[in-house]
Amino acid sequence: MTDSLSHRGPDDHGYWTDEERGVFLGFRRLSIIDLSQAGHQPMQSHSGRYVLTFNGEIYNHRDLKAQVQDSGLNFRGHSDTEVLTAAFDAWGVPDTVPKLRGMYGFVVWDKQERTLWIVRDRMGIKPMYLLESPRGIAFSSEARAFHECPLFDGRTNPDVARAFATRLYVPGPASILSGVRRVRPGSILEFRVDGDTLVKRSERQYWHLPERVRNSSADRLGDEREVFERFEALVRESVQLRLNADVPVGAFLSGGIDSTAVVGMMQELSSDPVRTFTVGFEEADFDEARFAEEVAERVGTRHTTVRVSPAELIGWVDDLPSIADEPIANPSVIPTLMVSKVARRDVIVALTGDGGDECFAGYNRYLRGRDLIRFRRSLPGFVRSVGSSSIRHGIRSRAMQAASRKLGGQQSIVARSAKIERLLATGSDEEAYSTLLDAGWTHSSGPNGERASEAIEAFRGEGPRDLLERMLLHDQMEYLPDDLLAKVDRATMWESLEARVPFLDHKVVDFSWSIASDAKIRNGKTKWPIRQLASRYVPMEMLERPKMGFTVPVARWLMDDLKEWARDQLSDGSARHPGLYRADEIDRAWSALEGGRTDLALGLWALVVMQQWAARWNVDFDVEAAVL
Repeated sequence: MTDSLSHRGPDDHGYWTDEERGVFLGFRRLSIIDLSQAGHQPMQSHSGRYVLTFNGEIYNHRDLKAQVQDSGLNFRGHSDTEVLTAAFDAWGVPDTVPKLRGMYGFVVWDKQERTLWIVRDRMGIKPMYLLESPRGIAFSSEARAFHECPLFDGRTNPDVARAFATRLYVPGPASILSGVRRVRPGSILEFRVDGDTLVKRSERQYWHLPERVRNSSADRLGDEREVFERFEALVRESVQLRLNADVPVGAFLSGGIDSTAVVGMMQELSSDPVRTFTVGFEEADFDEARFAEEVAERVGTRHTTVRVSPAELIGWVDDLPSIADEPIANPSVIPTLMVSKVARRDVIVALTGDGGDECFAGYNRYLRGRDLIRFRRSLPGFVRSVGSSSIRHGIRSRAMQAASRKLGGQQSIVARSAKIERLLATGSDEEAYSTLLDAGWTHSSGPNGERASEAIEAFRGEGPRDLLERMLLHDQMEYLPDDLLAKVDRATMWESLEARVPFLDHKVVDFSWSIASDAKIRNGKTKWPIRQLASRYVPMEMLERPKMGFTVPVARWLMDDLKEWARDQLSDGSARHPGLYRADEIDRAWSALEGGRTDLALGLWALVVMQQWAARWNVDFDVEAAVL
């Protein structure tokens, strides 16, 4: 199991066992802080009571070390892992976890109490999977390790296939592997060995996002100057903490607002030019490299651009199933992999601008999508419902034309109209937002799974007051950990590169909820605080361009370079793997794509990714249950 994760930790490995209690811990190390054997894991605490295997970084480990050293403790080295074990000795596991500031997934065995603790960071930056069976439990940073575990029965979850085809990612806490789930962000689980029996004692969230939203929004900050000054100070502190490493540190730079703000702050805090990296494409409408190069020149970084052809990009497609422990259909995973590969030649750690959109309302859907949902509310119920009445059809047509103008964007009129038709027919705001998020060619009122239900419940108004805040809370609970952060973690760690995300420091997240919606979107401009910070480093006009991000032209590929290959992948009865999806439905979707329904491209791409993944991992679905 540990060997299957060698890409996550190429520098060292270790094991610890207590055969009498049936406890086996393994670890692969990517050395970042204290490169010596003093950082070797699994690590026992100074008292010998606790044994820890830990993935991630504790950014405030120096402050914690100063606190526990008051007892006269002598440290063997300066790793954050040793500080963590010392904190357990001093305060115990449950009282230590809320003090941590960082990204992490770790497991602690308490030899004295015969208790196993499993912990995941607040925002779900680092992954943690849990397999539960009648014979015991297993855990891993990636689900791939369970294929090597005797507790895993090799089955898959067919319901997840539907959710994946709709969302392009697997919504947690479910996993695509049967009996496997993701530990919720901000959670701590406790298991106890009682004789020969493993007993689950508790599972609780030490940091629950809806609760944080209620607490943070109780006393709103309103003054524009106060908002920016506090934001700037928090980001400065967050970036400064993430520059701490005993290895070279750089950054991904797309040239967008978020990465510009992070890189600008990094350069301000650094005495030497920061190493920055981006990927460029031959297709001009998908190429951000020129913007990144302009920003790098302005800020003064040492910049590297890797330019790739469509053929080179397509060459990565076949590798995706091996890279992903679960299928990932977010097409930006490919350029993220490529820029990670290039960055790893010069740095071991890379800061990114991820999280800025979800915390400070950066996506188009937070602006135009919000208006569209409000517009839907204004329509009479009989107009929203699906029917053939000529009067109703005429009203709906006029409504759709007006809504299409609100939605805007780069999609074709045909594609926008199809999505609006579905959205107008929904029965609630949460169903309308779920439809707005649908990227696939199958549609649902929301993804399956317990955790997705929590995100929907949060959208219904558990904490936030207005529509924008409900959209943000939903995305922070589901889209952010299950898609964006999962994609970045798998892509960077595949290249043995650690990604750090300053905007997702929990103090920055708390701050984002202490300001009102109009402090995030002002005068039709999204993520106002980040925009103001970025404008300190480059002229504002350099930031005023359509949002792109690392992406690829999927629709163009499927209608050209990848057409025959992709259709072969999806053929029912394919030689590589039994077909998961009905050929007639795929044919209809493909014909519609060629007729202008470019919104169907990502859905077809998701089915290709799923088919490849199933073939690579030699897994079988209950085809009747999974058929779409």
